[in-house]
Amino acid sequence: MKSRLNNNRRVREVVHDQGNATFDATYYGTIILGTEHLFIYQYNISNEKVEAVRVHVTSNNATSDYPVLFVVRQQRGVISWQVPLVLENLFDYDTVNRTLCPTENYKTSRKHVDSTQSVYVQISTSSPKRTAFTLAARLLTDFEITLNERRDLFVSPSESVYFQFTFPNGIAIEGVIIKVTSNDTLCMDLSIQNINCPVFDMDRNVEFTGTYQTTTKSSAITVQRNEFRSRSFYVVLVVRAMDYACTDFATIAPMNMHGAHRIKQISVVIEPTITYNQYMIAIIVTVSVFLCFYIIAAVVAAFQYLLMYRSEGRLPVPDSSVTPDTQQPIVSREAEASNYGTTSQTEGNLQHTAGCLGRSDAADSDSSIDEGEIDMLDDASTDKNIIRTKTFLYVADLSRKHNKVLTKKYSLYQWHLVTIAVIYSLPVIQLVITYQQVLNVTGKQDICYYNFLCARPLGVLSAFNNVFSNVGYVMLGLLFLGLVYGRDKAHQKAVHRCNSFALSCGIPNHYGLFYAMGTALICEGLLSACYHVCPSYSNFQFDTSFMYMIAGLCMLKIYQSRHPDINANAYAAFASFAFVILLAVLGVFFGNVWFWSIYFIFHVMSTIALSAQIYYMGRWKLDFGILKRIYLALKGELLQPSRPMYMDRMVLLLLAGLVNLSLYSQHRCKWKYSST
Repeated sequence: MKSRLNNNRRVREVVHDQGNATFDATYYGTIILGTEHLFIYQYNISNEKVEAVRVHVTSNNATSDYPVLFVVRQQRGVISWQVPLVLENLFDYDTVNRTLCPTENYKTSRKHVDSTQSVYVQISTSSPKRTAFTLAARLLTDFEITLNERRDLFVSPSESVYFQFTFPNGIAIEGVIIKVTSNDTLCMDLSIQNINCPVFDMDRNVEFTGTYQTTTKSSAITVQRNEFRSRSFYVVLVVRAMDYACTDFATIAPMNMHGAHRIKQISVVIEPTITYNQYMIAIIVTVSVFLCFYIIAAVVAAFQYLLMYRSEGRLPVPDSSVTPDTQQPIVSREAEASNYGTTSQTEGNLQHTAGCLGRSDAADSDSSIDEGEIDMLDDASTDKNIIRTKTFLYVADLSRKHNKVLTKKYSLYQWHLVTIAVIYSLPVIQLVITYQQVLNVTGKQDICYYNFLCARPLGVLSAFNNVFSNVGYVMLGLLFLGLVYGRDKAHQKAVHRCNSFALSCGIPNHYGLFYAMGTALICEGLLSACYHVCPSYSNFQFDTSFMYMIAGLCMLKIYQSRHPDINANAYAAFASFAFVILLAVLGVFFGNVWFWSIYFIFHVMSTIALSAQIYYMGRWKLDFGILKRIYLALKGELLQPSRPMYMDRMVLLLLAGLVNLSLYSQHRCKWKYSST
């Protein structure tokens, strides 16, 4: 019984190898079940700077079943790890380097810190066989990194590194940007943590506190001075055991990419950011540039108003009480024959003056609008006889619908767009505010895809400059609406005065699409600003939706300028825009070979249908008999080829089709290259 008790005491015996271990010295030893090795390091705390201790341990023959355990004790804390260090449950690292948190950085109720600090390194194992180990400790006198100082270092998954930065006194610095660069693509974390202990410097806990982001070759985090009460923070650098966090691919890399060979060489530098005054200067200059457009527009508008006022003072004002019959005698048959199809300017003005009166009464009496009406030009032959009887023909005569009806029709674009913008913007604003709050609370900057080197935070926004850069859309959109409103009111006044030039010269004036284009430009600025609050794949359509609408409205306006009677109504137009936006979203999330093949077929069919609509000016029908009509037309052309009826339209449409196919092919090649 006594011999068994003696053996138990011998098993629990602690072996003190080094009572006073020396920094920068390497110690070799072996460990077995029942023994412990204790190393004691001592150093004096400096009053001028913060120093830390970095411990380096290795064990080549330790196993994950019987690891070597290292426990490090300080005055205010304890830290432990094992060798081999297992990460991601796949990779074993037999070399571990850990930096100990400085004792004076522990936040406890105890304020007194001993000037002489002792670090106890205790080593043990449960292995029944002797296991070799090495131990070395180094006092980091350069633990603090200073402003504009460049640090070049090596980091691995088991050898993380962190420094301490303190905002200098006497220098007006409101924030700094931490820049990290590397030549390789190994995935790593850059973390900014408050001064506290312990420090989360492992890949399994680096996300638990502070602000962090994953990076491969370049990374940057901007921090403000008022975010840290102690005016100090840690810069933590941790290399991941796998690249999944950076690439979203869980492919296992070759074994030589892990362990001792997964070492990343990086450079770290901390630079000051711009001050609040520089923010204000940039904002004022940007707004001033766009205000110059307002000043130029005001000067041009005033100049045009003066010219119009003077020109109208010299023009005779038509008298509504004078009819063409009393003002102009009936011309002879010979004169009518000699001037068939033409007339003098006086006669033309009088005809349109009389037409103004009649058309105004007719327009006012028609207060209804049939938005479902689609004019396929079936009655062109009946109106053709009426137009031919006029001796003075204008472009406005080609518009056979009442002006008031068309004006109401095109005004629907504006109000539909406003309705869509309000309904679309409310959840967008709610979502981006939630994203920003989540980013500020969790510190995970990977939620948003910023250009961190250029991002300039202000207030609660992580990239204020990206958000503010959209002010041009809003200001120029408002200016555009103001110009359209001025033109609209001037035209209405001219029509009310029965101005012959406003009634008969140029194309019919309808400003509904112009109002919609200006409103879409403002909405693009607002939603693009919302997108840049937290840009990501899940909200990218906020930035592009109204881009599609602006492009579509511009095309509709160009077409409407010469075809006011056969343009698409607002319902069909916005339904088409919604379908295009849906395709864009699907292309991002499901952009594989099958999707692009189906899209190619749809794109070609849509291009052909739109080309036919433009070529025949709407005088064709898309029904079940379309294939039979195409077959008969092709059969007739093969038997007796003929020249196209509208050669100019045919050439332009062919060029447009080739451009469409070339753009699709270019995009498809880029997608294929990026996917490989």
